Amino acid sequence: MKFLLPHSFKKTGAIIAPTGFILWLCMQRGAITWILTNVFGESTNEQTSSVYHIVNVCVAIISFFSFLGGLYFISFSREKIEDEMVERTRLESFQFAALVQLIFIILFFLSLLVIHEPGEGGLMLFFISSIMLFWICFIGRFNYILHIKFRQ
Repeated sequence: MKFLLPHSFKKTGAIIAPTGFILWLCMQRGAITWILTNVFGESTNEQTSSVYHIVNVCVAIISFFSFLGGLYFISFSREKIEDEMVERTRLESFQFAALVQLIFIILFFLSLLVIHEPGEGGLMLFFISSIMLFWICFIGRFNYILHIKFRQ
């Protein structure tokens, strides 16, 4: 592939992705609100409460996209030795991840027959899970095939 990032981006992505994921989990668990409350005090009026909400949303957006950016850095960075076997493995891993994501989407829509309407939160969770599933499947399969099977 002609548009791959340098190999050093893989290390950067390996730092950014888990950091973004942990920060996103902390935001989901209410840790950001807890920190704001302990540092700046309780949100006694509506204006302070809305500022806390804006900070919480900004942390969620930044952490989620840093997680995705880290995954992209890992996915689109060159290997130390970039040859035809690595390119073929990358292509097969993309195809595998797309197949897994397609099966996930089909199963979700079939589950709508049983669950009926998942609500706005359920749909958002589905779309976020679908994006993460694709990239995690790709990275997992690519590194497994490349480093475990072919490097023996």
